[in-house]
Amino acid sequence: MELKIDIEVNQLIGLIRQMTVENKLKIKKELDKDVKKRTHNKKNNGLTELLLAGPVMSDEEKENFKNIQKYFEIWTKNVFV
Repeated sequence: MELKIDIEVNQLIGLIRQMTVENKLKIKKELDKDVKKRTHNKKNNGLTELLLAGPVMSDEEKENFKNIQKYFEIWTKNVFV
């Protein structure tokens, strides 16, 4: 069964104001969950897009990085030991 009601936002707010505190808290809790879910999804999508659009190392850059890392490790062992 489905019920559709054409109601203005101000009318809805008026109805909510007439409710008990417990029912208002239930509505608030549900709305907070909905907002959190929507903003969480937007944040994740933005982060995913950012990471996928980021730079990627070529094989040569990766080898250079490994060599530099190896020499840095040797240097820190010699200097700080």
